[in-house]
Amino acid sequence: MNDGIGGRILALRTGKGLTQRDLAEPNYTAAYVSSVENGHRVPSNDALAHFATRLSVDVTQLTTGRHPGDALSIEIDLLQERQPRRWHEQRAADPAESPVRRAAAEVVLGRWSLEAGAPDDATGHFDRARLLVPPTLAHLRTPAVVGLALCARLQGDPGYAAYLLTDFRDELHRAGLPDPAAALAIHAVLALCQSDLGEDATAAAETALALAGPVGGVLEAQLAVVRTLAASSHLTEARAALAAAAAAVLESWLADEIAGAHRIRARARLSAGDLAGALTDLTAARLRSTGAAALDALVDLAEVHRALGDPATARTLLSEADRLTAPGGSASEVRQARAHRVHALLSQDAGEFEAAERHLRAAIAIHRRTGPRRELAQLSLDLADLLTAMRRPDDALTVLADGLTAVDGHAAVDGHAAADGYVGEW
Repeated sequence: MNDGIGGRILALRTGKGLTQRDLAEPNYTAAYVSSVENGHRVPSNDALAHFATRLSVDVTQLTTGRHPGDALSIEIDLLQERQPRRWHEQRAADPAESPVRRAAAEVVLGRWSLEAGAPDDATGHFDRARLLVPPTLAHLRTPAVVGLALCARLQGDPGYAAYLLTDFRDELHRAGLPDPAAALAIHAVLALCQSDLGEDATAAAETALALAGPVGGVLEAQLAVVRTLAASSHLTEARAALAAAAAAVLESWLADEIAGAHRIRARARLSAGDLAGALTDLTAARLRSTGAAALDALVDLAEVHRALGDPATARTLLSEADRLTAPGGSASEVRQARAHRVHALLSQDAGEFEAAERHLRAAIAIHRRTGPRRELAQLSLDLADLLTAMRRPDDALTVLADGLTAVDGHAAVDGHAAADGYVGEW
């Protein structure tokens, strides 16, 4: 063991271009350093502290050969998720790993399961992650609890998802663990759940957006800072930087949910007649989101541009959404129905009543299959009004009667489209 310490001191000293005298002064002699490096002397704790300071390393590195920043590299790998699935599975199952690291590995596996369309598997991973984190570090359970809520919402139970989130929020408050990243994540997902349930989600959305960072993260740069600080043994600063990077990862993971919060606030602004504010929110939603959420934002933006008197931009946005939408799936159908409604409004504005009728009937046909009932009812009213304006009162009455029958007999409930990323009634 002493030879090991001496050899490490020798390697570090020569690597830095120091002489034995350079290392020894002012507290020790070159001869003492030589005897330690040759394994003839066991350095005292004071001597180890002196050598570590002169060599700009941690004492642990001299005594064990392990750089104290090595442990941080595992946490960086967990954040980046670049290791193969087997690596994460081994971390999650290894009792020698810290519970927090095992929980982080389970969260990664849960996220991958969600992306693969396996919410049941994801629930298992998130639940194990939640149980691994000790109560004293409750805020570190945020990704696990939010993951469980996402699974519940995807499985059609936004009420239970909202319960999980509000219960966890209250737990953090009682424990005196205010954490901006946790509050952002909780309220972003909670806003969507409340919207699914037909509740006012504006307050939750506002809270989330007040905590959200700018669009376009700098995660790679943050992790590079962590690595640099860890390598230079600035561990306190490295830990702080790692916490900031972890918050950025969580925000990046929930980009679509944060975009949903923007859409909820945009809806409130539209109701208040603030078209410019709604446009700002929807533009941010489009930039933040990916996949289906980005397509939803395109349709929303089209409706706002139509309200702003810019039908050309509205039609361009709808065309882009149509071009990017993959066929099939309830998410695609709900979006198509909303796009048909905006197309109908644009056609009606242009006096193209027959085209407006075709779009409204197409939207109604979709909602007869997918729900929700309130959208089906509104579209039936819109079509009846249009037919009345076209001097076809008998057809209008037929549409209303058919719509009432469909709404009464429809099995869908409000929040049916929670799994689609659908945000309430636009």
